[in-house]
Amino acid sequence: MMSSLRSYFELVRLPNLFTAMADITAGVWIAVGTVSYLFTSFDFLFLIIASISLYAMGMVLNDYFDLETDKAERPERPIPSGRILPSRALVLSLILGVSGIGFAALISWMSLTIALILVCAVVLYDYYAKHHVVFGPIVMGTCRALNLLLGVSIISDQVTSYWWISLFGFIYIIGVTFMAQGEVGDQVHPVRVRIMAVVICVCVLGITILGAGEHLMATIIAVILFAGWTFKGVGPALRRPISHRIRKAVGTSIVGYPLLNAAIASIFGGWLAFGTVAIFLGFSYLFSRIFAVT
Repeated sequence: MMSSLRSYFELVRLPNLFTAMADITAGVWIAVGTVSYLFTSFDFLFLIIASISLYAMGMVLNDYFDLETDKAERPERPIPSGRILPSRALVLSLILGVSGIGFAALISWMSLTIALILVCAVVLYDYYAKHHVVFGPIVMGTCRALNLLLGVSIISDQVTSYWWISLFGFIYIIGVTFMAQGEVGDQVHPVRVRIMAVVICVCVLGITILGAGEHLMATIIAVILFAGWTFKGVGPALRRPISHRIRKAVGTSIVGYPLLNAAIASIFGGWLAFGTVAIFLGFSYLFSRIFAVT
């Protein structure tokens, strides 16, 4: 039983689910600017469930479509190793997708619309786009931007007001996905790692400028922590861009994604916003010591 449960946690990339929760929490801070919704609103809980359901759906479909590739490159994964049957993985992805759409529908038409578009983007990425060097990262970045906006949709009108702030997650995940394309095999991909380093710097600069207000100090500390964490992984890959260092850089960047969201949230809610989003980094990091993130 425990072995089977572990296989499913591995399939859905359990550590990454906490980064999806960080998207929603940051989105709520952007929309509301107060902590009250985080602890008193069922809407917040429903959006969290919707987000992790759709994220897990994407992870399961990714491995389902990658079965033949993983047999050669990652035979230890749950599906190619035989621990989870492909048919069961497909059924699970359908259940997760319906669950995510259903919980989003409980919030508003805006939340439902974003969830439906997100499902389409996830399927497009898993089935087709991920095989393209440029199109793949763009679609994946779109998925993350939509997930943040799913959090913002807790107040529908705020989506049209703050859609642009999702561009930080959009370009960050483009960088991570582009870099991840070089994590398998023996080829060297220095340009991809350098692009990721530039993306991190752009995010740091942009968030710092936007945070030049009453919460400036919190925002500055937040972006310093974000940059320190991500360059902990990206730095070694910059110096020597070989596959295992790139894989570590990708994992560090994914696990550290809540720090980007926390920095964004700090613009709207200061230290409290930073803390309530950054806490997901701790859970993500803890479980990344047990389960793979890529």
